[in-house]
Formats: sequence, C-alpha cells, structure tokens
Amino acid sequence: MARKIWSDPISGSMMKVDNVIKTQKVKQNNQEFLIGVFTIGQILKFTRYTERLIVNYDDNNFPIYNKEIQRKTEKSRVDKIADFLINDPDATFPTNIVLAVPGAVIEHLDEEGDMVSLTLNRVVFDEVAKPEGDVHLTIIDGQHRIKGIEQAIWRLEQQIKSLRDVLRGGAQNNSIENRLSHFSKRLKELKEIELMVSFFVDPTLEFQAMIFSTINRTQKSVPQSLVYELFGLSTGDSPQKTALQITLSLNSYENSPFYNRVKLHGGSYAINQSPPLTQSMMVKSIIDRISVNIREAENDRFRSRKELLKGGNDSHIFRKYYARNEDDKIADIMFSYFEAVRRTFQDANGNSLWEFPSNVTKPQNILHTTVGYQALLILLAEILSNVSTDKRDDVNTYQSFLKKAKGIDFFNIERYPFTSKSRKIFYYDLNLRIWPPKNNQDERVIKLNDSLSKL
Repeated sequence: MARKIWSDPISGSMMKVDNVIKTQKVKQNNQEFLIGVFTIGQILKFTRYTERLIVNYDDNNFPIYNKEIQRKTEKSRVDKIADFLINDPDATFPTNIVLAVPGAVIEHLDEEGDMVSLTLNRVVFDEVAKPEGDVHLTIIDGQHRIKGIEQAIWRLEQQIKSLRDVLRGGAQNNSIENRLSHFSKRLKELKEIELMVSFFVDPTLEFQAMIFSTINRTQKSVPQSLVYELFGLSTGDSPQKTALQITLSLNSYENSPFYNRVKLHGGSYAINQSPPLTQSMMVKSIIDRISVNIREAENDRFRSRKELLKGGNDSHIFRKYYARNEDDKIADIMFSYFEAVRRTFQDANGNSLWEFPSNVTKPQNILHTTVGYQALLILLAEILSNVSTDKRDDVNTYQSFLKKAKGIDFFNIERYPFTSKSRKIFYYDLNLRIWPPKNNQDERVIKLNDSLSKL
C-alpha cells in the first residue's frame, strides 16, 4: 500500500504518514498507552464527534454499536469552546484528547524502543470523511472539545462562504474583504493548532468507562475567585477586569460601604471573621450587569468596548458605562447606592443595620447576607430607571427612595431566612414599599405571595 507523507509536520519526530500514526509509549503503574501530537486538521481525519458507541466488531470487521447508549454533549459547553477558538487568538488546550483504537482496524503495530507506529486500515480515514460514516477511533475523553472544534470550523467556513458569495455578486467593499481575510486566516490557524492525543489500544468498554471516570473524578475545577484574579493581572481590557478592579477598589477604600466586606481570593482571615461577600460573587454581580449572559461575557472579553453600546436591556445597568469607558461611574453608583443603604436603615439607637457589630461577621439580618446584597442590586435597576443621569452619583438620590422602606423588619429570619429563597421576597418587599400597589392584582404582589408560599 502506497504511503504519502503529509506536508504538515508534527511536533518532534511524531508525524502522521497517510495511514500510519507515530506515537510514543507511556507507562503508568501497570498500564501502558501511547501519546502523540497532531494538528486539529490531522485529528479530524481519523476521528470526530459521534454519539454512537462501538462495543464490538462482527466477523466482517464491521462495527457493532450499542443501541441503548448515546453519548450526548452539552450545547452550552460546545458553544463556549467554539467561541473560545474563534475569538481568542491565544486559545490553548493543554490537556489530552483520549482515544480508543480498536484492534480490528490496526494492520501493523511496529515498536522501536519507546516509539510505536500504528498502521491503520484505510477504512478509518474513509469513514470519518463521510457525513454519516463510522468513527472507529472513538473518543474516551474530550468529546466536548472535539465537538467544539468541529463547530468552530463549520462556523468559520460558513462565514467565509457567505462573504465570498457577496463578493461574487459584484460587491466591492474593503470591510467585507478584510473580514474574509480575517476569517480565512483564523480558520487556517485553528486547523494548525497542535493537540496532545492519548491512544489506548483495543481497550474494553469497561476499561474505557474506568478511564473516563478516573479522569473526570480527579479533576478539580478552578475557583472563580482565582479566575477573576488572573483576569485582573491581564493587560487586556474586559468586563471581567473592570468588575474585579471595582470590587477591589470598593473593598479597600476606608470610607466605602464595602470596606473589608469582601472575602478576597487568597486572603487570610481569622476564625469567624470571614467577610460576608465573596470576591467571585461580587465580581460576577457586576459582570451580569454589563454582559447579557455568561456566554456573552466570555465573548465580550474579545470585543472593543464600543461594541457593547448595542444589546442588553434595562437590567444591564452598567453596560453603557463600560461601553463608554466610564468605569468610574459604575464605581460611583455602587458606592453612592450602598452608602445610602448604610445611612438609611438604622436601629433605634442610630446604628446602621448594614454594618456588623464589632468583631462579628456572622449575619444578623438580611442586609448582612449575599442574598440581601443581590436583592438590593435588582432594586437598583428599578431606581435608576427613575433617576436622571446627572444624579446617579448622589447618595441623597437613593435615600429618597430607600427611606420609604424603613419599616421593614430586617431581622425577621422566618420571612428572610439566609438562603436564596429570600432574594425575591426581600426584593418585592422593598419594591412594594417604594412603589405601593394599587390593588392585590398587582403582578408584584402575586409574585411575592408565590415566593412566600415556597418558604
């Protein structure tokens, strides 16, 4: 059988030669597997995403599928990976894709020291090239990455096709030509990204399940606080970095209502002295008022600020400030509004109910909790819709609204247990005090009663 050497090299001495995959042997305890480095373009010639699971081969070496099992992917995860690949010029996948190589498709296995060459039957490559063909090298771990890669390539190809069609129609537009050049370059770069691949030769179905379980059981997710901390160290501009800087600023300024109220990632706190708000939660609460959703927040990292002048709704109260490069106004609004909360809600002795008693950080009332903070932020959007732009950094502006809710019993733990169930109840109680209902058919009253019934 003739073998044509591919023109694109693989890292080091590992390369794909037509139907030969060159790898290196790895031993871990009593287990042995193979590793290689391949470009995305090469990987997609011998495997791709499939829901079907091969469990055996018949006498003619045709695959037998498990009719009961379909390995589904989560669309949101796939979309995020595709967005990551398309938008981030520094996209990397440092962890291995793990594949099963059935013995039925191996024609030769040649070893020379730790180097192993697998000669695969041409059917492996021919079937992958078909839209509904059999996928013999199945994915043990990495389905979402492979599916995300496939989606990113498809989306770029569709963009390129659409732009070429416009240009064929006679349109002469530098912007279109620039976009076509950008997408074409990105597609080429994407296909040339190198990934590490681990191969397990002829593993049983049970062994594949064990590998998958071990890989995913032992992984530990990166704390969101650390993620935001890393964004803060980046020189790039993003809603994440803006939100982190505002959070750190409000927490460090001595006169701020948030002074030492945020538990910073990596901070050292005495027992029972941990601040009530976490850094990751507060950062996310600000991002949520800039970006439309979590997925778009990731995409917004790669957009210019002015692109965010479009989109969003009334709940995205900080979006236009970020788009106009007015981060200081976001900080001013947060400071002024919560300073008004601190000044307005006091006990009979004039002590602020927002503040904790000396040397205590355990919540005493709903204002001390995360859900109280979140409810107040939801209310802020309602208040801002009734306030002119030039008065949004004035504490008195917010006090004029909040003073109408001074009669609320913030210590009523039965009504406001320190759980997520309290968020809507506290918000509607505040809202209805500030803007009283005309009758019991008011939608807010109905929603409040519904929330109370679930306590």
